[in-house]
Amino acid sequence: MEADELSKNIVNTLVKKDFSSVQKYMTFPNNNNITDKVRESFKKMSDEEIREIQDFLYNLLNSCYNGELLEKSYTTLENIDEKKLFLLKENVIYYLGRLPIIPDIGILKKAYLKEENFHIKLNLTFSSLITFDETLEKDFINKIKPGNEYDLLLRSWTMAFFANSNNPYEYRDNQFEDWTRAKEPRIKRLAINYPNEDKFLKAMSFRALDLVVLDLFLQNRKNDILSKEETSIINNAFIDYEKFSAEKRQYLNDLKCKIVRQFSK
Repeated sequence: MEADELSKNIVNTLVKKDFSSVQKYMTFPNNNNITDKVRESFKKMSDEEIREIQDFLYNLLNSCYNGELLEKSYTTLENIDEKKLFLLKENVIYYLGRLPIIPDIGILKKAYLKEENFHIKLNLTFSSLITFDETLEKDFINKIKPGNEYDLLLRSWTMAFFANSNNPYEYRDNQFEDWTRAKEPRIKRLAINYPNEDKFLKAMSFRALDLVVLDLFLQNRKNDILSKEETSIINNAFIDYEKFSAEKRQYLNDLKCKIVRQFSK
C-alpha cells in the first residue's frame, strides 16, 4: 500500500476509533514518509479530537498487553499473530509520542517493564522523551555499549527509518553505508538552542539521544570525522535546560566534549 493511501487510512482509523480497521491499517512497518503525513493531519485537528485519539491509542495499547496497563475493560485482539501484534505496538507507541499532547508516562513505563522486544523498548523510550521524565531514556542509554546489540539496534533503526527501508526491523547497519541521511536530522536538531525557535521542545527532548546516535555512528565509522560546522554545532548545543536533571546536564556535557575531542578536525 502506498504511503499516501496508508497514512490516510491510519488517520481515518484513529479519528473514527475504528477497532475493526486497526489490524488492516496499523500493522505495517513505519517509515518517515508515512509518519510525516499522519503527523501533518494531527496538526489540523482540534484539541478535543487529539484527546479522543490519545484515549483510543491508550485503549489499543492496553489491548496489546491483555489489559495489564489500565484498570478498565479492554478489547481482545482476535486472530492477531505475533508479527502483527509487534507492528501494532510499534505504531500505537509511536503515535502516542507524536501527538501534539503529552503522553501518560505511567502507561509507557508499565509497557516498558513488561516488554522484552528491544525495538519496542526503543520506541517506548522515544515516545517518553517529550514528558522529560528521564527514567526510560536513562535505562535504555545505560544499556548501550559500542558494538553490543543496543548499539546495533539504534544505528540500524536510525538508518532504516530515514532511508525509508521497506522493512526497518530486519535492516542491519553494515558499517560502510553512507549515513548522511541519519546524521543530518541529528545535527539540524542540535543546532536548535532557543525557546523561540521552531521545534525547540522536540530538540530538547531528543538532545541526549541525538548525541548518543552521533557518537555511536562516529565510533563505528572509524574514518569519519566532523566538519568544522558540525563541531561548532555540537560544541554550542544547549544543555542547561530547566527540565533536565543535574545528572543529565553533566552527562550531556561530558558526551559533547568526548565527541568533539575524538572526532573533530
